[in-house]
Amino acid sequence: MPCRNRSACLTSLSIAIAIAVSSPASGQALPFLQAGEIGLRSTIEMMGENDAIPLTTTWPLPTAAVDEERREATRGYNQPGNATDAGWYLSGAAHPTRLRGYADTPRETAEAGVQAGWTAGDYSGGAIRFGYALHPQDEMHYRLDGTYAAWRFGNWWTSIGVVDRWWGPGWDSSLILSNNARAMPGLSLERASSTPFSSKWLRWVGPWRLTTFLDHMENRRPDFGNTLMWGGRFTFAPLRGMEIGISRTAEFCGKTRPCGISTFFDMLTASSNRKYNPVIDETGNYSLVLQKKSAQRIATDIKWRPGDLPFAIYWQQYGEVFDSHNLRPRQLSQLIGLETTAMTTSSGSLRLFAEFADTACGAIGFNKGDKPAFGCTYEKDTWRAGYRYRGRVIGDSMDRDGRRYSFGSIYADESGRIWNFRVRKFDLNRASIAKVGLLAHTVTPVEEKLWNTEISVDGLYGTLRYSVGVGADHGGVEDERARWHGRGFLNLSQNW
Repeated sequence: MPCRNRSACLTSLSIAIAIAVSSPASGQALPFLQAGEIGLRSTIEMMGENDAIPLTTTWPLPTAAVDEERREATRGYNQPGNATDAGWYLSGAAHPTRLRGYADTPRETAEAGVQAGWTAGDYSGGAIRFGYALHPQDEMHYRLDGTYAAWRFGNWWTSIGVVDRWWGPGWDSSLILSNNARAMPGLSLERASSTPFSSKWLRWVGPWRLTTFLDHMENRRPDFGNTLMWGGRFTFAPLRGMEIGISRTAEFCGKTRPCGISTFFDMLTASSNRKYNPVIDETGNYSLVLQKKSAQRIATDIKWRPGDLPFAIYWQQYGEVFDSHNLRPRQLSQLIGLETTAMTTSSGSLRLFAEFADTACGAIGFNKGDKPAFGCTYEKDTWRAGYRYRGRVIGDSMDRDGRRYSFGSIYADESGRIWNFRVRKFDLNRASIAKVGLLAHTVTPVEEKLWNTEISVDGLYGTLRYSVGVGADHGGVEDERARWHGRGFLNLSQNW
């Protein structure tokens, strides 16, 4: 098979070498719990509510955060969970959803492949997944999504791979980094356990985690091919029941763009973020053109469960960074939510959540005259393809100018099945702006109002792992008759 994506092929080669030189350890948990499985996340949240895991809003989550005796039991359905997992997987969907939440629902009509987990002691491990997608949106049939290899040095994991990420407390959305778009190949560094600082001056920070990555975007991106994406997130828990997160991402480098150590340093410090460069056009006219060295985003979030109350409130704010040496975000978007703790019933446990998100700039303000500004979230002047990767937004699946009201429930029955139900109301592309930069709105070119309901179940049938769901949308564009649209999906995996 010819190699169409150089960075993906290098990732595959590196992971293959890592597996070849390692001796698998039987039954040992893998380094990370992957994003996208709602039942697994609910289990982790339950541990957090019992003070077993202090930080739960950054995925992938290192398994070192889970008590050793619970690691084998704490695993998902659709990814390898330990070093003995090796088998096949299959997913398919009728009318794949355009509006992905925190769930491993298929992006394509069908995908099939093989997967395996591996470890070598406590200091290296990973997963390899190789699949083929039918009628893919991005025309990339062969995929390594979910593949990674990691090595541990002290309390730090360094890894190479292609993994989904989710940064933030939302169940239905993350404004800055979600699993809506496909994962990018890249490198990452993150803290394995969240033990507090030993210094008496920093002890107030409490448990903390730091994760950072450097990923490679498309070779043929419409604005600058081979753009790089950097991201960093710091989370800490200064009070019991409270988690605070600070996240940054940036697009930089790329074809015809400056790229080097100095560019990376300027990106980290937000230096020259408003740099005007001299340009001489074909007629010899001289002018100054705004050409930023990076396209920067920043988000802050907080999740707080007051005392022993049976609920938590959470909030996330996302914005753009404009000024040199000033990381204050502008053009803000907001997410607000409320969730209950896991409530024990006679036959299982139940969790409920309600969430609101708005991806128009300044839609939620504190001044009487504040009005939303449309056509700016996820768009940039220099990087005119916006905050998108292979046809999907990297943040909230609504793309810009959307509004969503969500209600959901997650029920774990006595047989271990996870039932996920949610109802959502969308106002999409409220200004009917089809295109701002080089790429059109990824969900709808015109305003669309939509009601959506979904139900799914994850479980085991013998040795077969499954996730099956159905959903329906009701609505459409303005001035047209509202219609019903159904869809369904199925994920299967089994070890050999």
